Amino acid sequence: MTTTTKPEALITSDASLAGSLPSNFIFAASTAAYQIEGAWNEDGKGPSVWDDFQEYGKDACRSYEHWREDIKLLKQYGVNAYRFSISWPRVKPEGGADDPVNAKGLEYYSNLVDALVAEGIEPVVTLFHWDLPSALEKRYGGLDDPEKIVVDFVAYAKLMFDTLGDRVKYWITINEPFIYTLLQSAVLKKVEHAADNGKNFDTLWALVTKSILLCHAHTVDLYRREYKVKQNGIIGITLNMDWIVPMDESEAAAKAAQQGIDHQLGMYAEPIYHGRFPQSCLDRFGDKLTFTDAEWAIIKGSNDFFGLNHYSTSWATGETFEFATADVFGRSFGLIATTREKDGQSIGHRGHNGQPCDVPWGFRLLLRYLSDNYTKEAGQSIFVTENGFCVAGEAEMTISQAVNDVERQAFFTGYIRELAQAVKDEGIDVGAYMAWSLLDNLEWDQGFVPRYGLTHVDKTTEAYTRYPKDSAFMLKRLFDFLRKN
Repeated sequence: MTTTTKPEALITSDASLAGSLPSNFIFAASTAAYQIEGAWNEDGKGPSVWDDFQEYGKDACRSYEHWREDIKLLKQYGVNAYRFSISWPRVKPEGGADDPVNAKGLEYYSNLVDALVAEGIEPVVTLFHWDLPSALEKRYGGLDDPEKIVVDFVAYAKLMFDTLGDRVKYWITINEPFIYTLLQSAVLKKVEHAADNGKNFDTLWALVTKSILLCHAHTVDLYRREYKVKQNGIIGITLNMDWIVPMDESEAAAKAAQQGIDHQLGMYAEPIYHGRFPQSCLDRFGDKLTFTDAEWAIIKGSNDFFGLNHYSTSWATGETFEFATADVFGRSFGLIATTREKDGQSIGHRGHNGQPCDVPWGFRLLLRYLSDNYTKEAGQSIFVTENGFCVAGEAEMTISQAVNDVERQAFFTGYIRELAQAVKDEGIDVGAYMAWSLLDNLEWDQGFVPRYGLTHVDKTTEAYTRYPKDSAFMLKRLFDFLRKN
């Protein structure tokens, strides 16, 4: 008889890792409103820009209806926190500072928070996970207008602090500014960004970047001035970074790798932590990326923790692109060429459509970079707010096959092991790990085919029946092992 070693043994067979994380380490699952709620026009909710773009979000996972069941799953999975986002147009259908508030929307989130707290699960609330009220896009172009969007965003944030802040201690202002801006360029507003062979591409990209940084900073400033003392919470932004390493020891590969990091991560982290933009971004965008002294004063230092979404790693080849001939993705990712293959070998086991690749060693390098460049000096923790894997072909599997998600378990184990070793061996301050995602949800313009969930959702049933996957229970066992008693 043969036995198969379970993926989790990579961690649980190493006695040195037992208790390597503090007892208050946050272990959570993550979601986003548009991706799970559905009920796109119920109980007074207004449309978002994504509702205008596609119909996938009409039902999503029907969590607006089945949220109590979702909380039962969270309890079953042993998490001590749940990261979710507020749908801005659900609580303010037209979005503006002076527009009406939707009491039903506020009630939904207040009930959700109450139920989480009653189960001993900390709410981690993201204010903006991309579902901009359609009315603001039509009124003034949304995030293309930094001056107007800041007023409306801060008013929306104030509403949520007033409504939920007595029970919510962890706030995230904005999720993944880089990917949101990319989706503007490649999906939601691709016509505008591609006009005149992309002549306005960098202008529009810079406007959205300024809007995001100002919305974030002014919201943090508001929270610190009016709420932090009485509500005793912390607030930050979540940035994404799929790590980039030079393909070889050439100067060109090293320079290209840093240029990619600057455009995806440094464009936001450098202003927030150091009050400046990376030089490679300034070389490209010039005076399109400028702030007043007063704006810089609010932006610099506007983080209480470093929120990180991370999935994979690639190699920088050293090749760069000319702007005029680069496609939208080349322009967005810093005008550099990357690859996930070298000498005929993939950098790691591939997920659905080749993404993400399972590269846990890249995660360790990224944690080290964040600590060395940002969090150690600031005395802050890194919160891993998303990390997960979509198994190739899972959408075509039977339910029994899908829940036996060995590839996802292997991915989680490798990455969490690197996290624990970074904490234990290098003293890197990591305070949270939040798996993406609680449910097999709507992956934006990719629909429901990439499956990242800890839970299979059977959309052929009226109840959208939830089926826990084996990875969900494995994660519980891993964090029971890793956290101090």
